[in-house]
Amino acid sequence: MACMATLHARSSCCGAQVHRFGGRRRSCSCCGRTWSVRRRRRGPAARRITERLPEAVLLEKVPVDLLARRSHRSTATIRRRLGRALEKIAAEPFVPTVTAGGLVLLIDGLWSKLRGRRWVLYNMALKPAASHTAWFLRPHLRAGHESMRGWEAALNTIPCELAGRICALAADGKTGIDILAQSRGWPLQLCHRHLIAALDRKLGHPRRQRTVQRPGRDIRATILELLATSDESRVAEACQEIQHLCGHPNCTVGLRAVALHFVRHQREYRTYLLQPDLGIPTTTCTLESMHNLLRRAISTVNDPASLFRRAAAFLQLHPAITCHGPRLQQK
Repeated sequence: MACMATLHARSSCCGAQVHRFGGRRRSCSCCGRTWSVRRRRRGPAARRITERLPEAVLLEKVPVDLLARRSHRSTATIRRRLGRALEKIAAEPFVPTVTAGGLVLLIDGLWSKLRGRRWVLYNMALKPAASHTAWFLRPHLRAGHESMRGWEAALNTIPCELAGRICALAADGKTGIDILAQSRGWPLQLCHRHLIAALDRKLGHPRRQRTVQRPGRDIRATILELLATSDESRVAEACQEIQHLCGHPNCTVGLRAVALHFVRHQREYRTYLLQPDLGIPTTTCTLESMHNLLRRAISTVNDPASLFRRAAAFLQLHPAITCHGPRLQQK
């Protein structure tokens, strides 16, 4: 039986025979050049990434300069280590563990201006019907103004196992939100806080606009009554009263627009009364509170990639927030 020929390694420089030169090096028998078989990474060994640094900067609000002085390192070194830690956290799977049952989806956008361009961070949270806690999902960053197309892209990032359990949508009433909710078959609850704030802005200060106060106070009181009542006959009667007050000579154009908008969408403002078993919150204050915390976390960034890393890491380190159901209960 013929034996196979033995093949010897040849050097790449001279094509000569190769000899061992220590444990991990080889040498050329012709010119004597040596090389490493398993090249070692140059420089100091990489430090282990820990979540303690992002927690200190994002949650405890410790300045990076103070951390640098405490650790006797430069600010650039701490920022570099913080960036690596944020990348590691943002790359991890981000699927919240929520209780079983139906879910209410709360949405709101947080916009920022970076290098002369507007960016919107589309934030979403899920509130179980029988719970007072809302769990945040991975945000979606998109250039431009807040739009229905941006919300469609953000909603498509929701995991399928959670998207199938969504029973209602709570939003602040941006253009196209009602169409988006209708296309997905979700009852829409519009934010009471945004409505009342719009009314107060149009009314102005009582001492500055006394002529507007008389129809304005009546319109505001009627709207607040409708937000709390479940009597459909009273709803129809009160809507007619609002339309009559909008024809008052002292009713301004802005006040009339807000009042008639409520008349057209009064059912969306009263969804929490029509479906009380879902525990739908009447405002998006939960997301507004989280946005106040996020603004502090992203206040030092100057590019979209850093903004998304910080926002995603902050929401993953702070995944839940208290979210109560409707404040005004059905009587």
